[in-house]
Amino acid sequence: DLAPDLPPDVIVPLVAAWAQLYGLIGFELFGQFNRVVEDREPFFRQAVGRLAHDVGLVHPEPGTIA
Repeated sequence: DLAPDLPPDVIVPLVAAWAQLYGLIGFELFGQFNRVVEDREPFFRQAVGRLAHDVGLVHPEPGTIA
């Protein structure tokens, strides 16, 4: 029902990335990363970059505007 015109091989990674992003945000908001991930900015950059890659998005080159 989310996107009936998209094939399952696109929907599955999209929904998985959505759920993972929601989880990352929830963990941050509710303090679950405290004393687990100290330097969160690089952690989030890596995690979101991985999610973007998994759904077929291209990571911009360093120094470019995203």
